[in-house]
Amino acid sequence: MLTLFAIFTLTPNKYYMLILLGSTLVITLLFRTVFCGWVCPIGTLFDLIRGLGKGFGMLPFIKPINKRYKKWIKRNRIVLRKIDKYARFFRYVFFLWILQAALFGIASIKNEGERGIESVLYLVIGMLIAGLFIERSWCKYSCPVGALMGIVGKLSPTSITRNEDACISCNICSNICPMNIDVAKRDFVKDIDCHTCVKCVDACPVDDALELKINLPKFNKQKSSKKAC
Repeated sequence: MLTLFAIFTLTPNKYYMLILLGSTLVITLLFRTVFCGWVCPIGTLFDLIRGLGKGFGMLPFIKPINKRYKKWIKRNRIVLRKIDKYARFFRYVFFLWILQAALFGIASIKNEGERGIESVLYLVIGMLIAGLFIERSWCKYSCPVGALMGIVGKLSPTSITRNEDACISCNICSNICPMNIDVAKRDFVKDIDCHTCVKCVDACPVDDALELKINLPKFNKQKSSKKAC
């Protein structure tokens, strides 16, 4: 809600944009990609679109088609995972394209007379349609901001941490992850795609099996010594 308020009330200028960019990068360095998981309105929009797609799939006249679609997904899971893996690189290409257009103008992302979102309208429409079937399709395949946040977030000491001794291998965390990360097989979820949305932590049925932690040696030693006391 705060993000939407800012979008509709604040007048963008270079100082505002620089402050916003600087603040986002600092937050990302400290807490990984919390911007993507907690602030970004586009992620929220695509969550709603996916919910709409699930709702359509439950309609009586669409249910038979939805069942066949799910069976097709299961039969082609290996191929689809490979396509998904390589398709995620497109957002980095998109980011570099926007960056060079902004800095050098070698290949503009806009034709003459186009404004803002018009320049990537077909891409947005395609991602909106894909969003009915694929969770956070924009975040996975197109978002240039997410691409940058993911790279910067790799430097952050904060991550979802799995306690192997407490874990019961129920795979609920992996199944609920909107970015399809296999959380149940990670000790530290440092994947570049992780949005730090902590849905896996909330869904975990075991206390302390999954936690959002600052993984610094000194910090962890102090924390463990306090518990011992």
